[in-house]
Amino acid sequence: MVQRLLGHVAWGALLVLVLAAGCSEGPRLVKAGGVVKYKGAPLAGADVVFVPDAGGLPSIGRTDESGKFTLSTSGRAGAPPGPYKVSVTAVRQKRAVSEAEAVSMTSEQIAANHETLIPVKYNNLITSGLTATVGDDAAENDFLFDLK
Repeated sequence: MVQRLLGHVAWGALLVLVLAAGCSEGPRLVKAGGVVKYKGAPLAGADVVFVPDAGGLPSIGRTDESGKFTLSTSGRAGAPPGPYKVSVTAVRQKRAVSEAEAVSMTSEQIAANHETLIPVKYNNLITSGLTATVGDDAAENDFLFDLK
């Protein structure tokens, strides 16, 4: 009888652990995104990075042809609520490079083959001057970054 009771307790403890592991997908995320413009025009193909002021995982998005982006965190849609510093990076290749050529290129050659489409200050969280606060209400999390 005691052995059977211990068996039930063990199964119960195992069930609690499995359920707890299933709930540990990470922080609670809220839908967030917005639009990036450069000199008033939509900026396509830009990478937008939100880094939490309190530390933690960054939330990232890439702008579409209309400059719109949607944030995701560790592959999950949304961002944890809280204040963020934001960076935006937009570059393009000057010339197409084959995969074989890319493997043999140095960092300097790769950098020389790219041109930035916006001022470099926006590439850095410290110099960008861009901030945002993701709120609990997804309707409030539509950000506009109009870069100059």
